Amino acid sequence: MIQVSKTLKLQSDIQKRKEESLYELLKDPTIKDFANKYHLSMEKLGDYWAELIDYKEDRDQCESCTSLESCPKVSKGLCRVLTYENGVFDMPLKYCKYGKMKEQESHILSHFLYNNVSSSLALTDLSNNQYALRATELSNNNKAALKSILAYVMAPSEKGLYLYGESGTGKTVLMAGLMNKLARTGKDVGICHFPTFLLDMKTHFGNYSDDSFLSHILNIPYLLLDGLGEENVTSWSRDEVLLTILSYRDINHLPTFVTSMYTIDELKDVYLLRKNDKTEKIRAQKIALKIKSLCTQLSLESNKR
Repeated sequence: MIQVSKTLKLQSDIQKRKEESLYELLKDPTIKDFANKYHLSMEKLGDYWAELIDYKEDRDQCESCTSLESCPKVSKGLCRVLTYENGVFDMPLKYCKYGKMKEQESHILSHFLYNNVSSSLALTDLSNNQYALRATELSNNNKAALKSILAYVMAPSEKGLYLYGESGTGKTVLMAGLMNKLARTGKDVGICHFPTFLLDMKTHFGNYSDDSFLSHILNIPYLLLDGLGEENVTSWSRDEVLLTILSYRDINHLPTFVTSMYTIDELKDVYLLRKNDKTEKIRAQKIALKIKSLCTQLSLESNKR
């Protein structure tokens, strides 16, 4: 009898603490509104007591959060929400106000079918680029380049853009911003830093054929070839890789974009391996001609005053 009475008293104490805890939980406006909305009795709420405690703890963490970077959770940018449908209680994870930015970024990145640069570069917002923000201060040449890039966003066409200029002028950032804008409108794009692409191909020699490696970028609807002319030029990289990419995209009318330190005509010298070899000159010129067929040339100057 003594053991039974102790057990009953223990159960009574637990029930009392549970009820006290539920009343405390109902002081939370969100939980209170949720209970009122679905006419949930204390008994029904008691069935989900542990879950409500978890929800309150999760909510308390969100209350003190000021940014995605400061989010204390493992699942950053996600928070619990209360749902009750057809008599079933649930607490699915959804993006918070800070996490919605992460959701948008994930959506944008899903349209990058190939990207061998950083995600942060792919997420460059063309509207917040230094050139766009200081448009009135730009040289006439840079204004013309920016205008052409913005015009392409508004009316994409089959012919891409070739942006050249000295190192550090912001060519890659501008063109990455263009790819980002296209991705935001639902178009599939790609950024290929060409020197890195070639190094990756060499690293995987024996594991993949050139064709299988090239298949990653050949058919991408809007492709940026970044850093053209900066690679270690060989007959293989020029004729079997670069010319294959350019020829394929030209034949299939696929918009192609390029950044380089060289003008298109200067590329004739960059891709010339033996100066006195006539065949070599023809092959180097072919690269330039393909790019002229694919792109409209623009130049970018240093924006430093």
